[in-house]
Amino acid sequence: MALRLPTAEVTVLLGEPIVRRRLMAMFDDSSPGVRRVTVDPSVGVTERRRRLEEAGDAAVVLVDRVTEGLDATGRRAVLGALAGVAARGAAVLVDDDDSVAALAVADETLRADPLRGLVVEAAAESVAPLEELYRAS
Repeated sequence: MALRLPTAEVTVLLGEPIVRRRLMAMFDDSSPGVRRVTVDPSVGVTERRRRLEEAGDAAVVLVDRVTEGLDATGRRAVLGALAGVAARGAAVLVDDDDSVAALAVADETLRADPLRGLVVEAAAESVAPLEELYRAS
């Protein structure tokens, strides 16, 4: 399966958590130009933002649940760094425990749809009532 992510944009992965995790695991982060950013939930906001900024030189940045364990203020602070990573030209793919919070910084979404497969949509097209987003993520 070939997947082309938009460059210089943040794409948030939507769908069932197990499907999102399996999809993220399928990406080969040992390929040249690909960086995966993961953190231990005990790491603070500053360290998480630093790791994201360090990954910004890659062509593809896989952001794998970097807000796990943070409160709403911490999540916003960490997710706010994603735009800067994308601005350097990277295609940024985000799987986050709080997909609704991640949508606040998203340009696009990649929806794992059981009927249509993987569907890339503009973030504005993906915004549905919050209850539906919480059920889908």
